[in-house]
Amino acid sequence: MKIWVMQGSYEGEMYCSTHLTEKGAAMAAIGDLLGFLDVGDEESALSIINDEYQMDDPPYPGDKLPEPIEWDQEKMKSMTRKELWKIFRAWCEISWDRMAERGYNLDVNATDIQA
Repeated sequence: MKIWVMQGSYEGEMYCSTHLTEKGAAMAAIGDLLGFLDVGDEESALSIINDEYQMDDPPYPGDKLPEPIEWDQEKMKSMTRKELWKIFRAWCEISWDRMAERGYNLDVNATDIQA
């Protein structure tokens, strides 16, 4: 039987959770990352994104992003696992510096349970 394991570490403390579905693991990973970034509403999501793009070359020179990366987990419940992984990757991409500064790592891997 295949299961998915989300494992992470934050400032040297390790943790993990197991999930029967890939979608459940993706939701857990996104939730963990949004918690780390302290994103709880559209305003905080936009703030994180705009702060990150002000540090580097913004993809929209002179402008702010028109909308945040999806942050609402209620909306994500109706999405496919492929859509969720895109959201996870997008949040990870703009968070690498913060993740490295705080010793935060997060990953999801599939494994098999054998009897």
